[in-house]
Amino acid sequence: MKAARLGSQQLFTYALPALPLAVPTVGLYVLLPTWYVEQGGLALWLVGLILMLARVSDLITDPLIGYWLDRGRPVRYRQFILAGAVLCLPGLALLVLPPAGHAALSLLLGSTLLYLGWTLVQVPYLSWLAALSPESYQRARAASLREGFGLIGLLLSAVLPAAGLMLALSTQQVLWLIAGFTLLPGAWALWRLLHCLELPAQEMSNCSGADWKSLWRNRPARILLQSWFWNGIANGVPAVLFPLYVTRTLAGSEADRGLLILVYFGAAVLSLPLWLGLSRLFDKADLWRGAMLFAICAFLPASWLGAGDLYWFMLVCVLTGLALGADLALPHALQAEVCDWDRFRYRRQRRGLLFACWNGANKLALALAALIGFGLLNLADGFVPEHSDVLLAILYAGIPCVMKLIAIWRLRHYPLRTRLHARLMQRIQLSLPK
Repeated sequence: MKAARLGSQQLFTYALPALPLAVPTVGLYVLLPTWYVEQGGLALWLVGLILMLARVSDLITDPLIGYWLDRGRPVRYRQFILAGAVLCLPGLALLVLPPAGHAALSLLLGSTLLYLGWTLVQVPYLSWLAALSPESYQRARAASLREGFGLIGLLLSAVLPAAGLMLALSTQQVLWLIAGFTLLPGAWALWRLLHCLELPAQEMSNCSGADWKSLWRNRPARILLQSWFWNGIANGVPAVLFPLYVTRTLAGSEADRGLLILVYFGAAVLSLPLWLGLSRLFDKADLWRGAMLFAICAFLPASWLGAGDLYWFMLVCVLTGLALGADLALPHALQAEVCDWDRFRYRRQRRGLLFACWNGANKLALALAALIGFGLLNLADGFVPEHSDVLLAILYAGIPCVMKLIAIWRLRHYPLRTRLHARLMQRIQLSLPK
């Protein structure tokens, strides 16, 4: 029996929260740390340590929230998202208005509360994808639109600080501006999600205990998690080294950075319909592997560029941006299929836990990407300072290509293909009570 096509209102309602959730990105990762160093008087290493400790807490809370989400009634989706939204408010207040003389404590408590609230919203929101439709293509449509809105939110997060500078606002005022663009549209988008979209149903009873052994024995989940992790590092390393690469290797300006970011994410947004259409013709795992291989071929020339090659790098941004669209749309649809396989194989609903594990793996990958990128660059600057710009270009493009090759290789024996998933869903539908 063919699943009903998701309507435009359903898709819009589900995807819209991704936009405001992406708006704080630049403020949290770029403006806030520098502001605490310059205005709060904290040492750079202390700010980095505090933010790392707050982020590491996500590796514990993500799977716990996913586990509790699966063991509760469907209303827990609403409860977790509302609780997360409420927790973000004091966290944001502590970060933007630190008490005098307690900047370090305020940064630690504020970022921990904000990350916890963010996780409480994000884990139910991401895992909701698996419950939208039993048909993989409909899920891919929802994931593509969601990631498209997320990219628009990222672009907005880059535009707001620039607009604040043009209006001669202080960093603190810019942070409040970002908060306003996050909280007000975010509250409306989450209200629509919770009141206009049907909550995920509990279709199968849950067994007691998380049963981590059976989760690890889920071969499709294990392979996809590993590919997702290595690809996350591959995308994270150039993200953290991008500002240095543009200024030191290409001799570009801050305005050039903004233009290149716009080109990169703009190409990704425009490519989403292309990857969505191709997913109807080709197996999604093979298509994702092909997209990663295309990204390697397009990105590797960046290691050979130098001063004056800005226009060549713009072409690299266009091509790799096109490949990024596949990273955003295809893996999420594959993750939802793995949830179906896990439900069929182990007779329990664990989509919250599975999506929480993928979410945690992505956060760990981004943290390691910063450590690898900055650590190797620091070593290069120390040993061969006269060639540091050349080595920066090699690190910027070389490491991601190696990581993507590992992700491609790990995905080579991925067993849950599109046709197998279609047959699996037929058996699941037949086993459900009428």
